[in-house]
Amino acid sequence: MTEKNGRVNLGYVIVAPGEILMEYLADRGLSQAEFARRCGRPAKLIGRILSGKAPIEPETALRFEKVLDMSARFWLSLESNYRSRLALAGCRETDAEGPERSFSDSGA
Repeated sequence: MTEKNGRVNLGYVIVAPGEILMEYLADRGLSQAEFARRCGRPAKLIGRILSGKAPIEPETALRFEKVLDMSARFWLSLESNYRSRLALAGCRETDAEGPERSFSDSGA
């Protein structure tokens, strides 16, 4: 299942919650700055979430819920699934590179 570039093909695309958030904001005609203002969160944080560089924390998810009328649980679930898939992709890439040496292989 390894592609030519050495990456492991998991058979699905990993989508950051920020990409989904960006679509919701566009559908509602909200700019990043206006959304940040309504949420009471720094615009820089919202920008980092939108770009997938910062996670959606529980407090932020609660604020999203109030502004977007979508449950905090929805946002936290997206975040959890995203981070889990990133971790799985990282593990599979490591497995594709070859087995790690265990302590018993060290000859000690």
